[in-house]
Amino acid sequence: MKRLRLALDAAQCQDRARSTELEWLETDGRGGYACGTVSGVPTRRYHGLLLTALHPPHQRAMLVNHLDESVEVNGKRFVLSTGTVAVDHEDGHARCLEFQARPCPRWRYRVGDVEIVRSVLCPRGRGAVVMRWELGAGAREAVRLRLRPMLTGRRDHAVFEAGDLRDHDSKRVEGGVSWQPRPDFPRVHAGGRFGYRHAPTWRHGVTYAIDEERGESCREDWWSPGELSFELASDTPALLTLSVDPASDGGRLFDEELARRRTRDAAVPARDHPLFDELAVTAESYIVEMGAGTALLAGVPWFDVWTRDAFTALPGLLVATGRLDTAAAVIGLFSGLVEGGMLPNNLPDAVTEPRWSSVDASLWFIVSVGRYLERASPRPPLVPATWRAIRDIVDGYTRGTAHVSIRVDDDGLVSAHSEDAPLTWMDAQYEGEIFTPRRGKPVEVQALWVKALAVAATLARRQGDQERAARWEALRERAVTSFRARFWNASGGYLYDVVDGPDGDDATLRPSQLFALSLDRALVPDAWAGRALAVIHRELLTPLGLRTLPVSDPRFQPAYRGPRAARDPAYHQGTVWPFLLGPFLSAWLRVHGDSPAVRAQALGFLGGIERHVTSEGCLGHISEIFDGLAPQAPRGCFAQAWSLGELLFGLGELLAAPRAGGDQATGDRSS
Repeated sequence: MKRLRLALDAAQCQDRARSTELEWLETDGRGGYACGTVSGVPTRRYHGLLLTALHPPHQRAMLVNHLDESVEVNGKRFVLSTGTVAVDHEDGHARCLEFQARPCPRWRYRVGDVEIVRSVLCPRGRGAVVMRWELGAGAREAVRLRLRPMLTGRRDHAVFEAGDLRDHDSKRVEGGVSWQPRPDFPRVHAGGRFGYRHAPTWRHGVTYAIDEERGESCREDWWSPGELSFELASDTPALLTLSVDPASDGGRLFDEELARRRTRDAAVPARDHPLFDELAVTAESYIVEMGAGTALLAGVPWFDVWTRDAFTALPGLLVATGRLDTAAAVIGLFSGLVEGGMLPNNLPDAVTEPRWSSVDASLWFIVSVGRYLERASPRPPLVPATWRAIRDIVDGYTRGTAHVSIRVDDDGLVSAHSEDAPLTWMDAQYEGEIFTPRRGKPVEVQALWVKALAVAATLARRQGDQERAARWEALRERAVTSFRARFWNASGGYLYDVVDGPDGDDATLRPSQLFALSLDRALVPDAWAGRALAVIHRELLTPLGLRTLPVSDPRFQPAYRGPRAARDPAYHQGTVWPFLLGPFLSAWLRVHGDSPAVRAQALGFLGGIERHVTSEGCLGHISEIFDGLAPQAPRGCFAQAWSLGELLFGLGELLAAPRAGGDQATGDRSS
């Protein structure tokens, strides 16, 4: 397996500004995580060591924000941590020789004549983080490590103030010590072989620079209950486990998780392409297990499980990477959630109510089922609950859904209207204003509908339901005929974005038409596809994804920054979305033919993404969005599931062996 190098050298680590721009992430498989900057300076209120899902995968809570770290070598004290804005004298980054993101975040420091390696790891399936410090080879001196944990107790989007503290005490427990700053948040357990001195103190006015720029809550107070001390020797690493459960053996947890990751990496099918192989490993970060089953996080740090995101990302995250059992489990979980002819936007449970305002999520579900069944070998039987869900969705759309106004018109196309909520993936909304309403018949919804009908009809024949199969095939043919008659914008040489809207047909040049070019070849004639892709290539493609508007459009906004009132109007008005690279790559194969030269050309479009994965944002991950103009700063969630998933799917198609004369040779991503 070829992998990218996710590492920084000494010059980069010791450049405080540079190492503060770069982030790392560890997820726990339950909705919780640990994350931060390489330098250690927290720039977001989401940066911390122990963030746990109170009701997995929902309701994340910040419990441990930071560790002040120092070591004593031959009677001299050295600081390993790097300070916040409030404590600039902490300069541990200046002693860092190297940082590596794989197999877990790992820093190597030099203090005097001694090298110290610090590692951070979240064991999968545990609400915990394990940290390890070990001396480098050849170390002779004994080293004392001193740690002062900085705690809060709050929801992930909130901030903590000194007046929020309710309990100043510590509790000695077997194997460690515990604290509970607020009774409505879990107790934090610290486990390990350490001495503990209870000496509470505060760090007031910690400022998060990115949140400040975004106009969000950005200042808080950290409470530190006391100091932990360890003796480090050449054969005795220090291990600290921070968890919401009584602390377990940190050494065992650490070693078992590293061994599990080695086994996982060996099991992921390699494509002998560094970007694909790296992202195939990263894909596990978005898989969450909970009592209800298995699902996919939409992104970190602030998204949990969203249906549209899950099924847009599933074919790449799970099918293209060979995680077929996990794909089946996710499909199975959502199969039971169809109501009134559609799936909810989100994953409901005892603490989360369902929301019903997505026209495309249910269709993405059917398309993903088709892609899963196509790849699974031997082909598994269609689970009754999934077949029932597909029938209910197709029939529900045909007659009209119960929750919002989604229905199939006489022309066979899907119409979607709502005055209160945006129904497509362009869903920015602030204080009641919907910035891209797209009411009517959006182009990508028709592409998903036509593809969903093809999948459904094929499955109906396999189930022996010939009457349904024939009815759905006829409906698909009517939809294709109507699409060709209505969506071609001859004067522009591309597809309308929406037809039959309140103000007529919308000729705005947008990238959503890529799904019509890539999902099902029958939808757009080859000559039209070639002209449309040429326009998209010229006007919307950037090194990091597709713009949502061309620069020439008077509504184009070049950057996504500032407070929410400024950001949300820019979300889909020029902002670049990397997930659209997946359908762009497939459309490129369709239009230009499947040859080694064309595939090599298509791979050339990914240089910017490879640079981003290795040297921008969160190492190993792909951000949600980027600014529309250079230098295209990463914005939004620093780790987004569908950014990774759609790229993996499209890249997987490029790296697959060509199928002469088959769907693959035309770029048709159909099942």
